[in-house]
Amino acid sequence: TFAPTMDIAIPAGYVVAPNDRISIQIFGKESNELELEVNREGQIVFPSHGPFSVAGLTFTEMKRLLTAKIKEKVIGVDVVIGMASLRSMRVFVLGGAYKPGPYNLSSLSSITHAIFAAGGISDIGSLRNIQLKRTGKLIKTFDLYDLLIQGDSSNDVLLQSGDVVFIAPVGKTVSIDGEVRRPAIY
Repeated sequence: TFAPTMDIAIPAGYVVAPNDRISIQIFGKESNELELEVNREGQIVFPSHGPFSVAGLTFTEMKRLLTAKIKEKVIGVDVVIGMASLRSMRVFVLGGAYKPGPYNLSSLSSITHAIFAAGGISDIGSLRNIQLKRTGKLIKTFDLYDLLIQGDSSNDVLLQSGDVVFIAPVGKTVSIDGEVRRPAIY
């Protein structure tokens, strides 16, 4: 299987959403350890302190907000905020995928993770024209050759729930063989 590594640090730009689980540790005058889930309204409900809206905030913004709010309510404490577990999301891999369809992936998954989950690209799919569509709009066009040949993963962006990874059909091809540096089908 090909899956994103889950024991890496959460990227600062990771956007918090419902079903993410947040760990909160409080040290000092009071000691407490909590694991709270972001509910469907985008809030975590902190016992005795009420709800805090965190959905749509980046991981860094959420840490800053929760630390400030808890220190405001409970004086003389230090707070450590982390992600206990990440939500899963449903994305669609369509077009020239080996096994097109819907897939449940980790929220740290990128375009390449979705392609691998679908078994790769079929014979009729293009490695040069992979489209990320969000709510019907083209967000990014990904050329897998940039990653495979040059090691450039800058266009391999993180997916969001409901995204469509569309692998366009392969265009005209030419086969180059013999005494060349890279014999292949182009």
